[in-house]
Amino acid sequence: MKSVAIIAEYNPYHNGHHYHAEMARQKSQADIVIAIMSGQFTQRGAPAIFSKFARAESALKGCDLVVELPQFYALSYADDFAYGGIRTAELLGCDALAFGAECDDLEMLTAEAYRVKTVDVKSGRSYAQMTGDQAFSQPNNILAMQYIKAADSRLELIPVKRIENHYHDTQLTGRIASATAVRRAIAAGHDFSMAVPAAIDTSLAVSWEDFFPLLKYKIISHTAEELRNIYMMTEGLEHRLKSRINASQDFESYMQAIKTKRYTYTRLQRLLACTLLNITDRQTITDIRVLAMNDKGRAYIKGLPHVHTNINKKNASLYPLEVRATQIYNLVSGDRRNDFNTPVIYQRTSF
Repeated sequence: MKSVAIIAEYNPYHNGHHYHAEMARQKSQADIVIAIMSGQFTQRGAPAIFSKFARAESALKGCDLVVELPQFYALSYADDFAYGGIRTAELLGCDALAFGAECDDLEMLTAEAYRVKTVDVKSGRSYAQMTGDQAFSQPNNILAMQYIKAADSRLELIPVKRIENHYHDTQLTGRIASATAVRRAIAAGHDFSMAVPAAIDTSLAVSWEDFFPLLKYKIISHTAEELRNIYMMTEGLEHRLKSRINASQDFESYMQAIKTKRYTYTRLQRLLACTLLNITDRQTITDIRVLAMNDKGRAYIKGLPHVHTNINKKNASLYPLEVRATQIYNLVSGDRRNDFNTPVIYQRTSF
């Protein structure tokens, strides 16, 4: 059974994602499409608008198997995000990787990926600032190049050109829209039905603003010395976080208070997410959590080692960060589904 992997956030799953899944299946001629999906917190350093369970269920519209990208890597900059996704694909024995990009010329992307020297991704500067190259600085191109560098040599790499919109587009302009535009429409209470393949229950939608009281408590109740242990807490940032927190009444004003020319907005969001989740070190990927599957997905994982369709007392120690992220996420979202009471989402389909 040939498989093609997609590394995604589906935040939320929309028509552009559905197109990508269809093209991945078509271009790879794969029997099964596997989504390696971010969990409760995303690469932008923000909580996902809907829980991983809701998003995984939506992803079954185009995918056969949805597994969780380990939370540490889902929350990381491009290099680690790509590494986590590729490592998960390898453990699943995937044959191909299909990724969206503004440029779908694999040869050109590969040449650029290896032209760029190793950069200091923790510096706080953007990719374009570090490399001096604007031509390939679009978000999907950056990730595409990291996938190319991180990929196992046996993985067939398949770029899928992004169509009709750009990553940062904020307005719904038709059937294909960016996730940013869909999220903004949801937040504003506007109709977004034309941009998604199926209806979405928006009642449990969340944003960083909803999590700010928890973040504020965390920063106030911990000393600077304790905060210094948080992953990515460099150059005395713990003092800056503490000195601005009391005067800030919401997340956006706090971000404006701590932001500098040196540290990008996204870099600081990731740091705050690591602070909220108490992430102090890198995560090792040894086992895979299945979130959703259909009949093809169930047949594919049968007999695969290190793959779990539910979390219980016996294997919970393998997923401490994922469990903690869901517990914190649910404190705000009100979602009652957690990693222990939610078995794999199963959808019966015909072959």
